[in-house]
Amino acid sequence: MASKPILCMHCNGEMQLYTGPRYNRKVAGFLILGGLFATLFWIGAVLGIPLILIGLYMMGSKRDLWVCKDCSSAIERIKLNPETIGK
Repeated sequence: MASKPILCMHCNGEMQLYTGPRYNRKVAGFLILGGLFATLFWIGAVLGIPLILIGLYMMGSKRDLWVCKDCSSAIERIKLNPETIGK
C-alpha cells in the first residue's frame, strides 16, 4: 500500500524527508580542538576530555526534517510512542 505524501501547510506542495546535522559542525570542531588543547596541560584534562566528548556527540548527532520541494519550508519530524498517544 502506497503512503500518502505529506503536504506543505504554506503552499500545498509535497514534502520530502531530509536527514541533516542537529548542531553546528563548526562549533563542535572548536569544542574538540579546545578540548585537545586543554588536555596538553595537566589540570586541563579535567575540562578537555568532556569538551572532546561533547564535540564528538555534536558532530554525530542527526535530525529528521520534512522539507517542502516547492517553497523549502521545513518541519522537524518527531517520533511518538503509540502508548503515549491519546493519554
